[in-house]
Amino acid sequence: MTRPLGPGEARTRQRQRRQLVFITIAALLGGAIGFTTAFFDKGDGSLFTGDWEALSLDPALAVILAIALVVGFMVLPLYGFTQVDEIKREYNLIGFTGGCIAVITGFPVWAVLYAGGFVPAPHAFGVFAIGFAAMMVSYPIARFVR
Repeated sequence: MTRPLGPGEARTRQRQRRQLVFITIAALLGGAIGFTTAFFDKGDGSLFTGDWEALSLDPALAVILAIALVVGFMVLPLYGFTQVDEIKREYNLIGFTGGCIAVITGFPVWAVLYAGGFVPAPHAFGVFAIGFAAMMVSYPIARFVR
């Protein structure tokens, strides 16, 4: 015999289901963007090796992918903030702030190290990778170190 769920438990389960659906939608969108880019690329470019100059897409497809990227990188995260509780929202905001600070700091540091001959010239994917990696590090720090 099971006892009925209390209102807090029911709300938590509902939130967990919504989070699973949200993550699934984000993963499907990311997979669709990656697959579409790879499948319809008419050139020899690659987003991961830094030679995106050789990437060639139909203009209409490029616009569709750009819109999908805006949805995936901006709309979904902002919507996600409205769907989580205050504590998780705070952790996420700290993670996003860490990524932003890393980009704001990382590019000038990279530029002066390049000027000194220590590293190759800064490029867009590297700046993106700095921000992404910093978010991935900032979130667990906010979550587990505080």
